[in-house]
Amino acid sequence: MISLRSGASISATVLLHVILACLFMLGLMEHTITPPDAPPVLVELMQSQPTPKTIEQPVAKPIPVPPRPQPVAAPAPTPQPQPLPSKVTTPTEVAQAAPVAPVSAPTAPTPPAPTRVEEPPAPTRVEAPPAPAPVTAPSRTDVSIPASYSASNQKPIYPNMSKRLGEQGTVVLRVLVKADGSAGEVEVKSSSSYPRLDQAAIDAVKTWRFNPAKIDGKATDEWYQVPIPFKLQSSSN
Repeated sequence: MISLRSGASISATVLLHVILACLFMLGLMEHTITPPDAPPVLVELMQSQPTPKTIEQPVAKPIPVPPRPQPVAAPAPTPQPQPLPSKVTTPTEVAQAAPVAPVSAPTAPTPPAPTRVEEPPAPTRVEAPPAPAPVTAPSRTDVSIPASYSASNQKPIYPNMSKRLGEQGTVVLRVLVKADGSAGEVEVKSSSSYPRLDQAAIDAVKTWRFNPAKIDGKATDEWYQVPIPFKLQSSSN
């Protein structure tokens, strides 16, 4: 009777150790915090009361009570490295760290670029029209009194009254010589101061003959001046 109880007790103890070993191994594998040891299960062996029967009843083996499952604790979070506090930069340090730009000397103002003046387009050369052919001046000959005409032309008659009075001088006549050589109009251009002498000169020149003026060999009318002198001779005349 005693040996049976001892065997049951040993079996329960061994089973408890096996369960504890399994739980310990499971905790190591899951890297969990091992819960505190469960309180030992006390198995009390109830002593049977002696019965009046003489036949011993077999003692039922105690049913092992499974341990209460313990809640598995969540794995502790892996501690993250805390960032180092950044250094607070003061305004003084910023001013010391900032590079100071060199102050350049003031430069003289740049003069404005000269405005480019467009040159006027070159004038178009206009070809001058061909010069007209030079006009040949017409050949011209003036009025003349040839020697033959001078010998035959009538001399002016000195008036007797003018001789007595001593009148003398030169008359300049203006004669229109016609194309046929005869005298046309006769005018006094410069008087001798004596009308009788002027009229005597006009009467004589109206009968004269001349060589008319010619242009390109063609005779034409033209004015001609004739001086007629009146001069008294010595008393012998």
